[in-house]
Amino acid sequence: MEVTGRPSSEDIEAINSPLAPTMLESLPPAKPKRLRDMFPTASDDALDLVRNLLHFNPHRRLTAEQALRHPYVAQFHNPEDEPVCTRRINIPIDDNQKFSIREYRNKLYSDIHRRKKELRKRILQSHHNYYNNNNGGGAAAQGGGSSSQQQRQH
Repeated sequence: MEVTGRPSSEDIEAINSPLAPTMLESLPPAKPKRLRDMFPTASDDALDLVRNLLHFNPHRRLTAEQALRHPYVAQFHNPEDEPVCTRRINIPIDDNQKFSIREYRNKLYSDIHRRKKELRKRILQSHHNYYNNNNGGGAAAQGGGSSSQQQRQH
């Protein structure tokens, strides 16, 4: 808010959070700071990119794809090597509950940790399934055979 100023009622409605208006009302009024004052040596393109990424209203904010095409980062833009996420990403933290920064960070990190564990478990399971399917299931495929097969051979 110190950089962007207080959002308009239209901007607040755009985030679709019933808690947002009361949270914003509880904040003390602040005169917005100019990005140029905060970053006096930044180029005009750099300031434009930051300004367009900091819009409170998500519909006015640059998307990742738009940001990658911005003149400030144009030299790094490589459309052939920039995958696009085709699904909506939702953070599983209740937006209608107020958390401290520490609580929010801990909940977010905890969720990331839990999802990484689930992903590792699925990867290990797929490797296990692949190994078992391609090696005939273990000892029998390695020449150990069953005890009845060994008895018939003797």
